Amino acid sequence: MTRAGAWCTVLVLATSAPAAAQEDEAPVEPADEASPSLTAPPATPLVSDALRAEIDRIVDEKLQAKLAELPASAPPEPPPPVSFTLKGDFFTKVLLRNNTSGGCVSYGNPAPEGDNFAGDNGLCSELGLTLTGRVSDRVEAGARLQTRFGAEWADWYENGDERDAADGSGESLGQNHAAYLQLRGVYLRIAPPIPTIRSVHVGATDLGMYNPWTIGKARYTERDNARAALLDGSFGAPFSYTLGVIALPKLYAGPGYTTGIADPLIDNPFWQRDFAWAGKLKHDNDWFGLEHITSAVLDEEADLDDPDAVGSTNAVDARDGGVVTNLRYVNTNHTLEMKSNAIDWLGLSALVGYSYSRTDDALVFNSVSGAQGFTPAPMGEHHGYAAVARVELFDPADIDLDLQLEYFNIGTDWVAVMGARREADVLLTDGFVDGQVPTLNVANEFQDFTEAFYEPVVGWHGSTAVLTWRPGALELAGEGTFLEYNTDTGAGSLDTDKTYPDFLSTDGMTDTDLFTFANTNDRGRDPRSVYHEHQNRRTLIAMVKGAYTLDVLKTVVLRAKSKLIYDTDQRDQSIEEADNYSGLLFFNKASVEAPITDELSAAVGYGLDAWFEEHRSGEVIAGVADYPNYVTIKHKVFTDLRYVFGGANLWMHVEYLNKDLDASDDRLDQRGLGVLRAIGTVSASF
Repeated sequence: MTRAGAWCTVLVLATSAPAAAQEDEAPVEPADEASPSLTAPPATPLVSDALRAEIDRIVDEKLQAKLAELPASAPPEPPPPVSFTLKGDFFTKVLLRNNTSGGCVSYGNPAPEGDNFAGDNGLCSELGLTLTGRVSDRVEAGARLQTRFGAEWADWYENGDERDAADGSGESLGQNHAAYLQLRGVYLRIAPPIPTIRSVHVGATDLGMYNPWTIGKARYTERDNARAALLDGSFGAPFSYTLGVIALPKLYAGPGYTTGIADPLIDNPFWQRDFAWAGKLKHDNDWFGLEHITSAVLDEEADLDDPDAVGSTNAVDARDGGVVTNLRYVNTNHTLEMKSNAIDWLGLSALVGYSYSRTDDALVFNSVSGAQGFTPAPMGEHHGYAAVARVELFDPADIDLDLQLEYFNIGTDWVAVMGARREADVLLTDGFVDGQVPTLNVANEFQDFTEAFYEPVVGWHGSTAVLTWRPGALELAGEGTFLEYNTDTGAGSLDTDKTYPDFLSTDGMTDTDLFTFANTNDRGRDPRSVYHEHQNRRTLIAMVKGAYTLDVLKTVVLRAKSKLIYDTDQRDQSIEEADNYSGLLFFNKASVEAPITDELSAAVGYGLDAWFEEHRSGEVIAGVADYPNYVTIKHKVFTDLRYVFGGANLWMHVEYLNKDLDASDDRLDQRGLGVLRAIGTVSASF
């Protein structure tokens, strides 16, 4: 109640009070009805000073009482202060091996141009500085300053080298051995006061907001290389959306691992306007989630029929100052994913996807026929599909027993050129190598020998069951997987000469311990090789692993894993038995891990692989198949040491690997191959 309102209330009460309350008032003569002074003010005031003071007191009391009835409100919080933070990361790596190659990464750039920073003996340091500035409570900006990789300790006076022209190796005009700081990770994030919009992001991103089947999250070494404009919003719980336009990486997101650069059919490559467009619509609540993602990769080049285009031979049409472009390559992906955990012990998930891929023969050099099949996209027009469904039972019987079941079916023509290239395992199975991704664009380069290898699941069709039991300090898990392949050809053949890339090396189990891109040591199938001219293949995978924690000393952990792969392929069915592949592959590893002190921990282990492969690799000449048999035995002894103290982290891995390959053709033997190698890191954040 306002003071004026209370005043009026008290005034009414006062004028109607009994006579005793008005003893101090002077008598007032009644006015004559005809008197002109009817509306004139009285000669004396109606309220005395004493009564006015009393009224003020009553008004104040009533006002304070009304205010006391109002809910208490906290004072508004001040906006967060403008801030600036700086974080540093120091990292040094050492590589050692009993050979004479020099460099700071085991597997470098596989491009024909090669690189000069990969090798097995080197010592390199890096420094990263992360800057984050909070401009206001709704605006944040950041960047990362990172020294370029490959600055070896031995290169005291190295000032960086340059290539004369852009190429596909990634070293275009790159001062790759110099330790200059490179500006990376530049971004600006805004939360504008606009309905439904939660944030606008401009600049560097790891693309983790989509999924591996459409726009995959960038691998760790490329975590802030991507540049995008992203709009994230919500229509109110539980609906949200994300829209994005992402600049394409010119060196891998397209046929021939390029968006036009170094393509023999393009004189003046134009990649600055090559983008991927993506949208996500998501519904998510406590028990059910539904997510739809659509992405489109568009690679455009100048139309040489336009007289304004550089290199055009059109001398007839008039120039108009603009250049028409044609789409060199198109790849679209659409996925719909469902997840539900309405029942605590039951998890359900399913994903279905559709892909479309088309190359323009006039603007895309055929790397299938002209570059030995090295391209992450088949030539021509293709429609593909993918489906994965998983059921997970989390200890429904309350006996520490979990069961996971998965069905997967990925079509022959599924293409996701911007899908996850590594560090995203999309299937439940242990597989042939370390992880599976839904793209031919696998990145098994710029990594060390201790890191995981990935393989594409294009064409895979099968199911997996995994059983996990955790009684006390023991954990056991077992897997069974059956695989057949949509890429099977039956009695026919697949066009691996002009349409489907086979990556040159198509046969045998991949030896990731001694991987070389050129396969100079016959290390088996390229992990990307999913297409074969003749294939009729089936695979069984069985795996068991366990860990047991001993409550002795500072706890000791015993680990063991054993995997068996039975892989068969009839290949060309017009040939009787001479080319039929049969592989019985055993993988075994055991280790002991224990902390020695609060700062120091150690592990020692042993691995044994035994591969028995009949008709592993060869060729058919004049209708006669020549496919020798291989027996491969590998022994590996290794140790790991880790020391963490005062913010510093030191790690060293040392291993001795002995490989003995005995082939039925003595010219293919690799007997007594011994490798001693080590990798160590020293890091600290400040």
